[in-house]
Amino acid sequence: MTDTLSVPTFRLATATRPAVPHRASRRGLDDHGLAPAWMRAVGAVLLLGGLALSAAVLGWPGDAPEASLLVPGLVGVVAGFLLLVARTGLTVTDEHVTVRFRPLPPRRIARRRIADVRLVEADASTYGGIGLRRARGVRALLLTPGTGVEITDDRGRVTFVRTARPEAAYRALAA
Repeated sequence: MTDTLSVPTFRLATATRPAVPHRASRRGLDDHGLAPAWMRAVGAVLLLGGLALSAAVLGWPGDAPEASLLVPGLVGVVAGFLLLVARTGLTVTDEHVTVRFRPLPPRRIARRRIADVRLVEADASTYGGIGLRRARGVRALLLTPGTGVEITDDRGRVTFVRTARPEAAYRALAA
């Protein structure tokens, strides 16, 4: 009779991965925000209005009215949906900074390319409106007025992001 603890077992060797620092020990920031309440309210009105207009055009008895009325309804549905799901985000890790404006794809900036970081007070008139703005080498992500972080890369491109915690974002970027 053999002891079950002394019976040799044959297992496939598993590849070892390099140690990844624990999440709490990493420098970084993960700041996400919703669109302002008024923007979501406008989105809800556009979505419901577009759905009502589209349903009225498609459900018209007999000869349908102009099919071109369906286009504004669908535009209202799409615009309303985009305003409802709009979210912003700024994620800072050791390797890169990720700026998000959902539903668009995220933009990444490598940390090694960042030349300057500063806190900036901004409103809609500073960058020419709200949302994702782009003009003269400056990209701005601004949904509400207030303080945000302005990042300048080594090519001179400027990216402004309005965050709920601008001081924490500045500290994470300056580290």
